[in-house]
Amino acid sequence: MNLAPGRVNDSNSYTQTDRTPEQHIIIAGAGRVGHRTAQLLSDYGHDVYLIERDSDTVEMVIDNWTGVVIEGDAEDPQILRQAEPSQADILAALTGDAITNFTNFAICAEMQHLTTHIRTIARVNNLNGENRKNECIDEIVYPERTGSKATVNRVQENNIRTLEEVTGDLDILNIRVHPQSPAAGKQLNEVVLPDGYHVISDADGTEVARPETTLERSRRYLVAAEPSVVDDIQKLLIGWPDKENKT
Repeated sequence: MNLAPGRVNDSNSYTQTDRTPEQHIIIAGAGRVGHRTAQLLSDYGHDVYLIERDSDTVEMVIDNWTGVVIEGDAEDPQILRQAEPSQADILAALTGDAITNFTNFAICAEMQHLTTHIRTIARVNNLNGENRKNECIDEIVYPERTGSKATVNRVQENNIRTLEEVTGDLDILNIRVHPQSPAAGKQLNEVVLPDGYHVISDADGTEVARPETTLERSRRYLVAAEPSVVDDIQKLLIGWPDKENKT
């Protein structure tokens, strides 16, 4: 099926008898991230409009997803209007262009010219301070970093895990104290902690860490850390990486 630019394809041929759409969501960009996000949101019962300018990508999406697809450039206000912005709750600009930040910010800015009540989310390709201060953006997402954290978790197995949902510069780690690590069995006030590092609680969330908290052997703890000190934390709580520490 070939769609003319700006043409809307509503191929939602089934009735969601057990789900009521909770929010009207517009997603700009039907690449890997945008398409998958649209599928998940639709599965949760949301009313999703997907905008994509590449005709080949549109054809692929139509073949694999039942929902509203609009072919066109989301930076064009005429295209955005087809997604009924006055009824929308959220716009997620998730294009994967080489200049992702500029394109997605421009889409969010254009949407705010059309309606003022909508919440905007933009995909970025870096997390510099300027991205977080942009007045047109309510939230930012950085899929590449989340994906890299998931990979690191698989590589490092059970000793240390990074929470994949955290997208800022700070890492929240779920760390198992190795029985033979330098800090094992010691109270926090006895351990020399690097700057940029703080033990929050045990991994179960049953108690907040205090100076007198003992780092029990083989127990897990949640740790907030700046990326530059993660290696120091691993040496302190896990010990030097070796085959024995992987148990």
